Amino acid sequence: MRAIIFLAIVGVAFGNLCKGVNKRDINAAFAAARVGSAAIFGNSCPGFDFDSVALSGKCKAIVKQATCYGLQAASHYDSDVVNYGQLASDVSNMEELGNLACAQARGCFLQVSAAMEACKAANADFVQDTIDAAESAYKENFEDKAAAFAKSSKGSLLGDLASMALDRFSSADDIQDFIEEHLTEGVKSDASAAAAEAQALAKGWCDDGCTSSTARFLEGIFGHMNGGGCDDASEFCGECQSRAASYFARNQLPCCIEKVVRRGIVAYDYVIANYSDALESYGAAVGSGLSASGLAEAKAIRDRVVEEFGCVSAVYSANRPECA
Repeated sequence: MRAIIFLAIVGVAFGNLCKGVNKRDINAAFAAARVGSAAIFGNSCPGFDFDSVALSGKCKAIVKQATCYGLQAASHYDSDVVNYGQLASDVSNMEELGNLACAQARGCFLQVSAAMEACKAANADFVQDTIDAAESAYKENFEDKAAAFAKSSKGSLLGDLASMALDRFSSADDIQDFIEEHLTEGVKSDASAAAAEAQALAKGWCDDGCTSSTARFLEGIFGHMNGGGCDDASEFCGECQSRAASYFARNQLPCCIEKVVRRGIVAYDYVIANYSDALESYGAAVGSGLSASGLAEAKAIRDRVVEEFGCVSAVYSANRPECA
């Protein structure tokens, strides 16, 4: 079984997501990445080379294919309203990228990690120098734009949040102080455990070939949901919920998805049980900084999310698969 899964992964891994993508767009994306890399690592690690780290070895295929997918997706979803037909037709692309990640993401991570370790060995102040460079790049290229957005969007939720962030964080030191203020030993321990759990889930997902089985299920349900009164993928309650329920009546949710969903529910319950007071405190602090219109927008978004989640939860709860 594992051998079959491996052959399937290898077969998909060499699929070409760059087919049909303009080479000039790909080259432009890589050129921008090189400029950004030089700005961030130019002083802290002069020996860092973007091409040798990101466009060779274990990272070559996954970086190029992910770049091409991003370019394709920008065009594919360039519409005022995204429908389930668009999602269905994009599933095979996501499947190829997912299987490629299963095959090569760990190797690419180790390759990048080795490059970072080499930078640290060559410069004892590598981390701080890199942070300083990133802060300078932000101030030179984005700070004015962020301030202009906050000013022009005053009174909206995003505008208010941008203004609050600009007031609260004026430097990398401010961000570090904020993190250290809230990063207790308990938080560190929980974060470490969550990371280990996520890694184990990802490994199990890949080992079981869950990317492809999930893709087939999503193609089916998205295709079934598309049409009738279900014409907006951002809305689920109503006609879309009814069409989804009718699909579930004849098609079982793959057990590998169920496993991830159940672990997610356990994690959510743990967060609520252990961090609800802190979350309420953060929410109150943010709410007190919003304008009346921004607060009203936030509440409307919250109410819609709660309603939509309730509809999704109802379909899932009524159609949970029986898994070992």
